[in-house]
Amino acid sequence: MRQTLYYIPETLFGCPLFGWGWGLGLLLIAVLLSHIFQYVKHRKIKGIGDSLALLGIAGVVLVFVLPNLAVPEHGIPIRGYGFCLLVAILSALGLVVHLAKRNNLSTEKVVSLCFWTVISGILSARLFFVMEYWRETLRFDPLGNLLFLESLVGVLNFAEGGLVVFGSILGGILGALIFMLYNKLPVLRTFDILAPAVILGSAIGRIGCLLNGCCFGGVTDLPWAIVFPPGSPAHVHQVAHGDVFYYGLKFGEVNTSGQTVLSVIAVRPNSEAEAMGVKPNTVLRYIAGKHEGESMVWQPRSCREAAALLVDLQRAAPDEKVQFDFFADSELMSYRLSPGSPEVLPVHPTQIYSSILALLLCGTLLFLGKLRFYQQRSGLVFASYMILYSAGRFMVEILRTDEDSFFGTGLTVSQNMSILFGLTGIVLFVYVCRKQSKRRVFVP
Repeated sequence: MRQTLYYIPETLFGCPLFGWGWGLGLLLIAVLLSHIFQYVKHRKIKGIGDSLALLGIAGVVLVFVLPNLAVPEHGIPIRGYGFCLLVAILSALGLVVHLAKRNNLSTEKVVSLCFWTVISGILSARLFFVMEYWRETLRFDPLGNLLFLESLVGVLNFAEGGLVVFGSILGGILGALIFMLYNKLPVLRTFDILAPAVILGSAIGRIGCLLNGCCFGGVTDLPWAIVFPPGSPAHVHQVAHGDVFYYGLKFGEVNTSGQTVLSVIAVRPNSEAEAMGVKPNTVLRYIAGKHEGESMVWQPRSCREAAALLVDLQRAAPDEKVQFDFFADSELMSYRLSPGSPEVLPVHPTQIYSSILALLLCGTLLFLGKLRFYQQRSGLVFASYMILYSAGRFMVEILRTDEDSFFGTGLTVSQNMSILFGLTGIVLFVYVCRKQSKRRVFVP
């Protein structure tokens, strides 16, 4: 796990790199030079709409988003997740251009198609993530009030992680379909060349998940298991579910008079908490600590909220003790506890499993695309992608524990989406085969 690869300084030669500075100027010059080169070579200029869209989106990011992501005294971080996402997009684009040339499709239109597909895919993926994990994405003050600006930055800060793959697939498909219909591209044949590229990008993107520490698997003792560091998403998950002790305690959620409260379910033997007299079955009322240098008090309503809060407090002040206020037998008791040596259990490296499966699927789709049976039936490669990806994703989800059951189905959101996506792929596969068979009947 390595969430940050490098820090970019905020200024260069006394001028800001981002905001109204070098970055925006270089972007304008690059777009202008590309159109000048295009005019000199072809005596005409195309893609002005795409350039304006690029300038608009990139300009907003450069001026309003990136300056807010700067870390004081360090600069703007280059996140491992964001870097892998960029490499994934460029690799997928290269494969799409290669396949487009082989299938006699307009390279220029395909590149524009990829641009709109990526934009719609990322926006949809982030929307799905925010909807599913809004408590972790949005920012609130200790009183529970929404912090609008901080929440907006959190929503837009996808480079640190937080994209739902199925959201990107659905959004990308929709954006690509609209572009194809508008530009009169052959829909099924174009989706056939997009499918291997999409899964190649997914394979590289999963490495970003590994660096970010998200999309982890369940606890295991297999020799290739991974132990993420304290404060990682896996650690927060294990603390929230009572798998490990933190501050010498394990918490559980208890419903009392229609209200959810946190109760101590276990105290670590020989810990500071045990020595100070903390007992199981006492109710946690408040957690007090320092937030940005000020003393604050929180009242967590869930184990996940308490775990994330304690991790943040330790990250901000590693040596600072945290005050816990417990209520038991009509008496309020306060204890100041230190985290001790945090324990993190080894988990399945499901990010690596997903990446390997995606690479195998990419190779399989490229192989299928060379078969005459597939070449004669536009849409079969894409249908095969839908079926095979859904099956692989469903199996990997069995090993993941970071998602809860969806609406009591016993399956995660991704597993439910896998079933729907796979069934759609089967219907498309049958439709394409039957359509081709009927066409052959009437051929003289």
